Amino acid sequence: MSNRNVYIVVTRTNTIPSRVIRIYTGSPYNHVSLTLDGRLEDMVSFGRLHPFTPVPGGFVHEGKNKGFFRRFRDVPCRVYSKKISERECRNLLHLLQKIENRRCKFNHLGLITLIAGIPLERENAYFCSQFCGKVLNESGIHHFQKPFGLLRPADFCGLDGFTLLYEGPLHAFGNQPAATA
Repeated sequence: MSNRNVYIVVTRTNTIPSRVIRIYTGSPYNHVSLTLDGRLEDMVSFGRLHPFTPVPGGFVHEGKNKGFFRRFRDVPCRVYSKKISERECRNLLHLLQKIENRRCKFNHLGLITLIAGIPLERENAYFCSQFCGKVLNESGIHHFQKPFGLLRPADFCGLDGFTLLYEGPLHAFGNQPAATA
């Protein structure tokens, strides 16, 4: 059975909502995406459907040179990688397809309850870290010890079994030597 890699990409944008999140959390990162693409050209997450407006939000395909990140090119990031089995990969792809087909919404209310420390799981509604946690968990790649509605992007930094590949500007990923863990 062959193996593939799954990548977690945590980023920090400098938008007003992002700065508010950073002030509240004290974390340098405020967004998380997943991908099987080692070039980071096609990542998935929950975020802005249109790069110039914070609403509406939902399931998005983004990449280091497309969507929101095409507009904000110097976004600091960390890229983590983990080898996964074919079964985990199939599970992940199946879950992503299922969520994309449902046309899920952004869980704005869940972000508010996250601030209050109350997890809010809504059917077909996610924020970025809630989505990434649920997908990694349900595909068997990583199991979290807290409710998905309380996960923050910083919770994806340094997960067991994941290796830090890169830290620096997102658009430069692949142009720099690999980070040392």
